[in-house]
Amino acid sequence: MAKLAATMKLKQLALAKETLLIGSKAYDEINITVASIKNLETTDSEQVNEIEEHVYRVEKAIQTYGVSARSNFFFNRHSAAQKKAMSDITSLCLMMKEIAMQKKSNNNQQLMRQNNNFVYDHEDGAVVGMEEETEEIIQVLLLKSQDSKFDFQAIPIWGRSGIGKATLANKIYNDTRIVEKFGHYHRVNIRLCENINAHDALQHVIESIEGRIDEKYVDMSPTSLANCVRQRLEMSRTLIVLQGVRSIDGWRELRSVLGAKGCMILFTTRSREVAESITQAVYIHEKRPLTEENSWKLFKEMVWPGGAAIQSAMDRMGRVMVKVCEGIPGAIIALAKQLEGKSASEWETMQKNAGRDVSQVMAPSYAELSDEQKLYFLYLGHFREDPEIEPEKLSNLWEIEGLISSSEGHESGMTLLDITHERLKVLAQKGMIDVRRIIDVIKSCHLVGLMGDMCLSKAEETDFLKVMDLSNQPSFSFGRTRRLVIYLGKYDAKVRTELASNIWSLRIIRVLGEFVWPSTIMSNIKEFKALRILDFGRVDFPRGELPEGIFGLQFLRYLSFEGCFLAKLPSSISNLSYLQVLDLRTQYKENGNNIIIPNHVFQKMARLQHLYLPLEFQLRNGKKLRLDGLAELQTLKNFNSKLCEVRDLYKLEKLRNLDAKVEVCLEDLNSITDFMKSRSNNQKGLHRCSIEVKNFDSYSDTKHSAFRQILKSGVPPIVSFEGYIETLPPHFDISQNFTEIVLGSTQLEQDPMATLEKLKNLRLLVLEDDAFTVKKMACSALGFPELKHLELSKLFLFEEWRVEISAMPRLSHLKIEHCNKLVTLPDRSEFLDSLCEFKMIKMPKPFTQKVSERYDNVKHPPSLMIDVLDV
Repeated sequence: MAKLAATMKLKQLALAKETLLIGSKAYDEINITVASIKNLETTDSEQVNEIEEHVYRVEKAIQTYGVSARSNFFFNRHSAAQKKAMSDITSLCLMMKEIAMQKKSNNNQQLMRQNNNFVYDHEDGAVVGMEEETEEIIQVLLLKSQDSKFDFQAIPIWGRSGIGKATLANKIYNDTRIVEKFGHYHRVNIRLCENINAHDALQHVIESIEGRIDEKYVDMSPTSLANCVRQRLEMSRTLIVLQGVRSIDGWRELRSVLGAKGCMILFTTRSREVAESITQAVYIHEKRPLTEENSWKLFKEMVWPGGAAIQSAMDRMGRVMVKVCEGIPGAIIALAKQLEGKSASEWETMQKNAGRDVSQVMAPSYAELSDEQKLYFLYLGHFREDPEIEPEKLSNLWEIEGLISSSEGHESGMTLLDITHERLKVLAQKGMIDVRRIIDVIKSCHLVGLMGDMCLSKAEETDFLKVMDLSNQPSFSFGRTRRLVIYLGKYDAKVRTELASNIWSLRIIRVLGEFVWPSTIMSNIKEFKALRILDFGRVDFPRGELPEGIFGLQFLRYLSFEGCFLAKLPSSISNLSYLQVLDLRTQYKENGNNIIIPNHVFQKMARLQHLYLPLEFQLRNGKKLRLDGLAELQTLKNFNSKLCEVRDLYKLEKLRNLDAKVEVCLEDLNSITDFMKSRSNNQKGLHRCSIEVKNFDSYSDTKHSAFRQILKSGVPPIVSFEGYIETLPPHFDISQNFTEIVLGSTQLEQDPMATLEKLKNLRLLVLEDDAFTVKKMACSALGFPELKHLELSKLFLFEEWRVEISAMPRLSHLKIEHCNKLVTLPDRSEFLDSLCEFKMIKMPKPFTQKVSERYDNVKHPPSLMIDVLDV
């Protein structure tokens, strides 16, 4: 895994501008080394660590040359600096190639795989609290087994490691009704190990059906054996249980030989992706965790069999630790085995690390990831305590770390953010992370419970990452790690100079409550000489001032102050000439006391690619913020025409993503929309753009005309409009390009749905703050064909909602807030059946009661959030 990270980093370095300046020989030397490392087959951590160390030194040589190239004295020293850089790169690459050529006698032993790919004996886990799930699946099996017109049918059971999939499958397999239905010799139970061998599986099927293995089958070719098995399976209805299908390819191989006509295949998998890919699935079951009551029951049965007396202290500590297990039987059993027979004092010690210890039940899921997927998963350990991790943030970080590259995007036609979404989607499908989607796009992800604990445990175990939690202790020791996360707390801390100089990535974050300012680390921040990534989260800087040492970190590429209190951005930030990402989304102060930004501060930051401005900020001398020096800028968020020069946008030739805001000013609105139109028709223009129009009451024809022009052009396709407009134009005068529309305080005098429902690509709609003033709203049949997210908020005259059958067929998220007069559901409320999430905030009690009653008998209701209006 570390080898893969080193290889990816070297590929990135080969394409760096400084490498090309040094010369084509440097480029060739690095690429030859990449090939050597890629072919290296070793599990020797010392070899891999040594290679990784040399990779960082190669980067230092390249970037030192780059810093010299921008100095005033470089002209006279160009040849010498170039030779020095080339010499260093050649020497380091030679050392890496020599390591790659070394052979270690134990490698063959380390890489040997066991020949036995199947383990057929299976010891049942404790069965507690699975009665309802067992009954659900058995009823489907009994019903579908009567239907013989299909070649075969499948029922996947999927879920996280340790959640009891195999136990559930075995309970179903041995149920008396299933035995009676299929008979003893027409049930096959196979537990799969790491490498799937179809020949072994076929022999086991024969053994199960005939009760033994005849000699004629032993030396039979795979094709002949498959034909024999298929013939035997088609003779009568057969139930095949496959435990532990790991991949879609693995399933396809097994399906090709076991999918005979009349077969029912019940299989377990950790991968949602595998379960949902089965076209022959008649039912897909997600294994549910145990309830709190059943979790405690299972724990008691394991620790105190036979109903032995329980000490009150152990009872209390046990219940706390069982909650950590999140209803996962494997974790509860692992915890129980560690505690059984121990004293109360030993329980107290165990309680402190219960989450980390029992999280190892998730390790099999981690083991199934590819080396590349493991890197992406472990990286999320940086954000263990974050409820939401933005894919865009990860995309920027992964590019700087070399985990993804623009060259990969060029080959596939995808942006780096697209690539990041794909990586996260795979992890989500494998059950490693949870994601939050809005209109099918991943807006955030996060690590959940035991999976998060396991992630951090693996990251620290492999020296990929180290976490210092200053709420618990003031001193820490760590070795070769390049990445450090510090949770601020009640202690200050010091990182030794020799360790600090190795750190590549530093994240400093306040999790909860008060904290002691880490003055020792901040006063010595310049000791982190190799730092490329510096990420502050929710940190209140003393007096709002940045430590001066930050501006001496000449190789810094990523700098973030998201959620921090910062009074002023110093001009000296322009010294960070390598900076690619700058996130200034600091705390927003309603009193107007927001961060001060010098208007020319970005003029020298020519390498900056992604700039995230604060929602609000202050300027001095009445001048607007200048952005025309940012020749490499690709992303610009929170551009406010009141604070920034609109004409500078035309000088940003590489701009691909723009989120703009206009307040009141008609001229600015026209200028920004004209710019967006000019770039939208260009293949190398804007990939994504949006505009937020605030305080734009359209009482005059000129303002109303500007609004109508935006609707007609469909540029940008994401628009938020606040202000009086009275009427919408007819639907044929509104572009079909719109994907997201927010209307607030528009005071429309007619129901807007009659017009908006005809927008075929609209996926998100928000109507808020008296967006309309009529009492009734109606959604027609076939209206809103693509709408997935609908919010209705603070519509104080809204009383009645009519929804016809087949309206909003793809709606998945609904939020209704502070609509005080809406007390009943629509008569035709079938659209509510497809919801994944339904939020009701400050709504009348009669309304929330009707919603709750509607979902009382629904087996899989949406996630409900209910906050009743206080009368």
